[in-house]
Amino acid sequence: MTPSNMGFAARQSGNTIRGAATVGRLALGILGLVLLLQIGLRLLYRLIPTRFVARLTLALDAPIRRRVLSPTVIARRVGLRPGMRVLHFGRGNGMLTQALAEAVGTAGRVEAAALDPNERQRARGYLDVRGVDNASVVPGLSDRLPFEDQSFDAACLESTLGRVEDPQKTLAEVWRVLRPSGRLSISDVISDPSYLLRHTVIGRAEKAGFEWLESFGDNVAYTINFRKPLAGASS
Repeated sequence: MTPSNMGFAARQSGNTIRGAATVGRLALGILGLVLLLQIGLRLLYRLIPTRFVARLTLALDAPIRRRVLSPTVIARRVGLRPGMRVLHFGRGNGMLTQALAEAVGTAGRVEAAALDPNERQRARGYLDVRGVDNASVVPGLSDRLPFEDQSFDAACLESTLGRVEDPQKTLAEVWRVLRPSGRLSISDVISDPSYLLRHTVIGRAEKAGFEWLESFGDNVAYTINFRKPLAGASS
């Protein structure tokens, strides 16, 4: 290769790198604008809780959630093992239910208690189409879960505590259905209309009797894992 050709190749490579960096900055800029718009809509929803604003905030939440708090990421963070029985309690996310079901394998099972009837139907359809047979979706109530005491090895809550009327009652129900030493994993993303700060979640979980284990992420998107002690009762 001649010196002139080498110079051309170097310039071409530099242009490619700069082009990729520009595209990356543009993507981050768009994501930032969507996030700011979502935060503004969330504040508006708290002032004027209309169905239209709620649907719009959830529509804008989806691309941000996929990027910073995907079902695969959450399922990996929970710390599951094959054969576990897992409670997935929240909106009704079929993709997360599937990811949890894959993590526990065919010897395990996931019971998804969905708060929203429409999302519950969509989650059922999602799991049926993909042939997930070690998971089911049932109606979820914040003050009473339709499961027996100490019947789960782990519980996964995604953007849940901000959606229920009494978070402490919800956590008390999760405590009831978890076995001693069972794991409670709580995840949230700032783009969700019901987002709660990490210190708020930690305070509520500890008040319910859970012990903090570990945290992932930051204030934009996080997962916090807790443990139900081997002995003792919820406060």
